[in-house]
Amino acid sequence: MLTYLTLISVPVGVLYHIMTLRNTRKNQHLQLETRQSQLFMQLFHNYITKEKWKDNWILTEMEWDDYDDFTHKYDSSVNLDNFAARYNNWYFYEGMGLLLKKNLVDREMIYYLLGSGFGAILHWEKFGSIIKEMRVQLGLPEFCMWFEYLAEEMKKVGEEKGNPWKPPDNMGILIREDA
Repeated sequence: MLTYLTLISVPVGVLYHIMTLRNTRKNQHLQLETRQSQLFMQLFHNYITKEKWKDNWILTEMEWDDYDDFTHKYDSSVNLDNFAARYNNWYFYEGMGLLLKKNLVDREMIYYLLGSGFGAILHWEKFGSIIKEMRVQLGLPEFCMWFEYLAEEMKKVGEEKGNPWKPPDNMGILIREDA
């Protein structure tokens, strides 16, 4: 009798252990999805503030001829409000790019959060040449590299979805030709 009980209890124990492992994995996956959703909502909340939209508008209206003209008009020593708006914007995208690179956020979720990647791509197209020159001038080769990464990834997602990036015809002032 004990032999039969032993023969039955071993497979039951193994089955119980397998079911417990499956449930643990499922719970861990649900917790990860919940944390990613919470992070997404925090990012989204930051992205849709009235101040953020005002800053974005300030940035889209900027015009310059070259790097020297840019620094003459928009350096922190001459235009602190613009500097603050610009760095707020750039570092938002920088953070999003780093989270994306580390796979802490879903790339499609970010793509849709950013309006089909539009915001990140548009701002990189506008400021990319300035940022690249700042890397040289400041001796910071990694300056805003995750912002650049984010913009490139958003372009890739758009292409995968059959929606390749092209600047809007009616927003020519927003994109620098030399970016």
